[in-house]
Amino acid sequence: MDDNPIPAPSRASRWRSVIRALPFLAIVLLIAALGQSYYAERAARHALLLASQQGERVAALQDALGNLQQERGSLSQRLDDAAAVNRALREELLGLRERTRTLEDALAALSESRNGGTQALRLDEAEFLLRMAAERYRLFHDAAGALDATHLAAQALAGVDAPVYAPLRGDVTAAATALQQLRPADRQQQLDTLAVLREQVWQLPLADAAPASATQAGVLARIGHALAGLVRIRRTAQAPLAGAGADLMHELLALDLAQAQSALLAWDGTAYASALAAAHGLFDARFAAATPAAQQFAAQLATLRPLPATPLPQLDAALTELRRLRALDALQSTAAPVSASRGAHR
Repeated sequence: MDDNPIPAPSRASRWRSVIRALPFLAIVLLIAALGQSYYAERAARHALLLASQQGERVAALQDALGNLQQERGSLSQRLDDAAAVNRALREELLGLRERTRTLEDALAALSESRNGGTQALRLDEAEFLLRMAAERYRLFHDAAGALDATHLAAQALAGVDAPVYAPLRGDVTAAATALQQLRPADRQQQLDTLAVLREQVWQLPLADAAPASATQAGVLARIGHALAGLVRIRRTAQAPLAGAGADLMHELLALDLAQAQSALLAWDGTAYASALAAAHGLFDARFAAATPAAQQFAAQLATLRPLPATPLPQLDAALTELRRLRALDALQSTAAPVSASRGAHR
């Protein structure tokens, strides 16, 4: 190891070294300053560019905000217009609803008036038919015509919806049932049979045997009963009636059949049965029953039956009940508006 110490640099040499390094330091500082200036300028330019872009963005945002405000104003105007239209539509809807309600009330009133008019017309028709049925039966004992009129009255009452007239339908049905029990078709058939028999009387031959005295007395009694008030018959001799001509016997039988026909028309069961019995007795006593004409006549005469023993229908009861119910319905219809008006005033 070298023990000789290294000599320390002198102070002047140190300063000379520093002086020599100063240019390099100046160059380095200059370069650093230039780089710093470059970077500062570049940063400034970049900042200016960013500021310019931000300004443009701010301007664009301001324009967009202005457009949004305009659109908002337009939307507000549209909303106001829509609200005004909605109010107008609501008012029109309320007006239409009121008009619809008024129209419904008018239609209801018209329907009620029409139904009331139709009901009154049907009730008038039913009353007329019931009255016609009662009069036809009372004047002519026409059970068939009265039955047809009663059925038509029942059909007219079937179209009446008012519940107050419901019991009347039962009365009309009962009257129709009572008329059906009279068997008007059988009655008409019997009338036709009697008319045919009255025409066939003149074709019947008389019996050869003389009738008994009781039969003669019966014949004289029927002659006196038929011609009472027109011709007075009295005996001038005690000679029997055996010599009476054929015309008189035919006239007597035709007269019995005419009496039966008139009793049947008048619905007189007693007189009808009496006339049929007299016709049977005279035919059996004075006419030949063995001939074909007499047998046919007897068969047709046997088909005639007495009238049914049924009570005569009271058609006036249904008519009276209908008039009473109509008066009651009219009274209730008049009282209903009065009570409604009193309730409205209260």
